[in-house]
Amino acid sequence: MLALQAKKHGGRTHELAMRFNGAESDILDFSSNTNPLGTPFDFQASNLDLKQVVLRSTERIEQYPDNRYFELRQAAAAYLGTNISADNIIPGNGTCELLRLIMETVVNEEDIVILASPSSGEYRHIAEVFGARIHSFTTDELLNLPKMTLDRAKVIVIGNPNNPTGQLILKDEISDFAQKCAEHCTLLIVDESAIELVDPDMSIAEMALDNEFLFIIRSVSNITAMPGIRLAYGIASLHLANILNSARLSWNIGVTDEAIGLAFLSMEGGPHSEYLRRSREFIKNEREYMVKRFSGIYGFDPVESNTNYILIDVKDLFLDSLRLSEGLALHGILIRECSDFFDGNKRYVRISVRMREDFEKLIHTLDVVFAETSREDAREKLEETIEHGGSSCAGRGTCEYYPCHFTGQDCTFCFCPFYACEEELTGGKWIESSTGGQVWSCEHCTLLHRPKVAKMVLDALMADGDTDDNIRRAWKEIIEPLL
Repeated sequence: MLALQAKKHGGRTHELAMRFNGAESDILDFSSNTNPLGTPFDFQASNLDLKQVVLRSTERIEQYPDNRYFELRQAAAAYLGTNISADNIIPGNGTCELLRLIMETVVNEEDIVILASPSSGEYRHIAEVFGARIHSFTTDELLNLPKMTLDRAKVIVIGNPNNPTGQLILKDEISDFAQKCAEHCTLLIVDESAIELVDPDMSIAEMALDNEFLFIIRSVSNITAMPGIRLAYGIASLHLANILNSARLSWNIGVTDEAIGLAFLSMEGGPHSEYLRRSREFIKNEREYMVKRFSGIYGFDPVESNTNYILIDVKDLFLDSLRLSEGLALHGILIRECSDFFDGNKRYVRISVRMREDFEKLIHTLDVVFAETSREDAREKLEETIEHGGSSCAGRGTCEYYPCHFTGQDCTFCFCPFYACEEELTGGKWIESSTGGQVWSCEHCTLLHRPKVAKMVLDALMADGDTDDNIRRAWKEIIEPLL
């Protein structure tokens, strides 16, 4: 039996709604990498009517689909606007099915499959299903693999643009690599699922016509903001396409998904349609705005991206990627926690481009999450302090920040049990946070670091009784008289 686990994905709005007993419509989803401009059916200039398309498709609901999917394949070939024909197109029920199909067709147990790192967990998952040995390299390392490594590899999988970094490999560079792979009889799979949202002119789809060792994957679902329809297509040489069309499931696409795909792929302009042109323009402008905002927040380090999502390094934040994503989820906001992309390292999150007003809600909610997390940490530290009678607290010999208030300070309460007291007589005050909101600052409050005060408060908190009651009593009986 294979030791496999289901992969994490973005877009789990239904799961979050069930978890908190809320409505899916109330959830802001920054975790899925779909087109933020919406569907082509919502784009007025497209003149597409979703209801009519779906209604017409239901007229064939009692029939098996034509498993050749000839019209769909013709539309995909015409959409690409090159020398590609319907015979070069392999229809698929999403990118994962196409990846599974090509792996199933060419990969044997113990074959070496090379993946870009980081990359979608589905790449590894599907390769492992067929018993492959996985080797991983960064994108730069991968594009410069030595001949010996290329000779040994059966398959190489690379996303362009990369998920989750958003890095785009320029056409000349990936074309050269595709040629090198062909010379070594190594199959190169290029996942171009999001390339229309970046720059369709960077695609190497046309190279597949004369390259028996190149397979291109394109998505309809994500670039149309319709992940509920499962539709993608592969592009390959006539020989390889014929093999894959023979090997795929006979009816892998339903009539409604097919009809929606036909409508989109038949739009005037193809990848350069007004809908996709406006989508790219919107993504570029909003991504630049997001990067600027995140760059101004301490602990957030956005990675340069070319597409509709941004990878953010939070290693310098006071909470890791898992706590950040869970904190936002409590407020109905989904972001993509990325530890599965980085071998369990909880330092990255991926945040997709959305409408400006939704993004501002995310930014505003960060302050709330930071405050809640600080209170949680303070409570945990307080309980530890009470349990050990203050003996475990950091002091001048153990704390790298000492003295953060004054020399000789008592560090028993590094985390204040009264936060946020909102009493300015303490020296604390509301200040503007790096997100633009308001946060309570204790920077100029030294009460809890006076040795005698710290001892009195600790004694009060260690008394028998409920901790919350003891905190209120200590404030009233010890702190208030000092103000």
